[in-house]
Amino acid sequence: MTGLSAGWLWAASLWLGLGLVLQAWICARQWQHLAGLSRASDTAAQPESIGYGQRRALFQWLVYLEQCLRVAFWLGAGALAASFQPFSTSGLAGALLFVVVFALIDQLLRLLLPWARWRWVDRAYGMSRMSGRELGADFLRRIGLQLVIAAMAAVWIVWPLALLDAPGGWWWSTVALLTGAAALFWGRPHLIEPLFNRFTALPNGELRDRLQAMMQRCGAQLEQVWVVDSSRRSKLANAYFAGLGRRKRVVLFDTLIAQLSPAELEAVMAHELGHYRCGHLRRYYLLQGTLLAGSFLLFGLLQPMIAPGLSSIVWAVAAYVLLPALAWPLQPWFAGLRRRYEYEADAYAARHAERDALVSALERLLKNNLGAPTMATAYMLFFATHPPADKRLLQLKL
Repeated sequence: MTGLSAGWLWAASLWLGLGLVLQAWICARQWQHLAGLSRASDTAAQPESIGYGQRRALFQWLVYLEQCLRVAFWLGAGALAASFQPFSTSGLAGALLFVVVFALIDQLLRLLLPWARWRWVDRAYGMSRMSGRELGADFLRRIGLQLVIAAMAAVWIVWPLALLDAPGGWWWSTVALLTGAAALFWGRPHLIEPLFNRFTALPNGELRDRLQAMMQRCGAQLEQVWVVDSSRRSKLANAYFAGLGRRKRVVLFDTLIAQLSPAELEAVMAHELGHYRCGHLRRYYLLQGTLLAGSFLLFGLLQPMIAPGLSSIVWAVAAYVLLPALAWPLQPWFAGLRRRYEYEADAYAARHAERDALVSALERLLKNNLGAPTMATAYMLFFATHPPADKRLLQLKL
């Protein structure tokens, strides 16, 4: 027994099916677009980037298929309600155990897709440097981390639903959800990432001096520069900022340092700083937090209409499975917002670093990360969080 009303179950199924078909068509368009690039004599795309991009498009669709299958298993087949039964009479302790058991089973169900992507996408095209044993150890650490987070979430978010009647329990649970998400955002760079990577301080020298000078020109203070040993795991090159306020923590992938000159690295970091100075992260996370809180609260308040046969605790866990799958129409909106942010950060970097260095850095990263120079329009509009390389480089060269 699912505990859901039959009408709502059919409506949700049709909605998910529509998203599945639409995204399949969009990803197929990207596959065909890249196949056309491979046949064009004047294309700037690397042969490896064609196949790599096609398989990434396929797995983009498989991610949503996995979400739909999880909804079908946990809610359509009634597995979520059935797994709650042994704990339903044990109060808050039972709720805690239920969430942990759910997290364990759900993580095990989600192991296949990351393994398949590693096997047929990243390793097949030389982007992953992890062995099967290292990947397995990584999976075990992630499962353990997920169980810890699930236990903390159960204690912090689910307790109002176990102790308070609706709708008061849902209001308090929503407040707890927001504070928990903020704590996770803070803890990710400081507590979680060091479990999977090693961070070492960037030694004094030309690169550190250039980054320090660039930060001072932009009105920010450089607290520390860290180098992460990403080359153990992947060929991908990247960089990012962590920290709040005026004091920033710079993180450089060692693969990025190996690929770029000091001037190019300065330009890349000016781009990343541009996201902070333009307020992108603040606005983006505020928007995400508002949508998360609003959708979770509405989801809970609608429970008497949609799932009168389910416990509030089960329905809160169902939100974790169902809301991301239902929200597929928001994908192009968020993608478009992030593409606009990338253009603005590029413009900021061009003003505070060498424009030519930024152009050459993007060209090197495009080649290193096996990026295709163009995208199918539908795929770009729906999925791409970064502008197509040809449009991005053209904008910088104007």
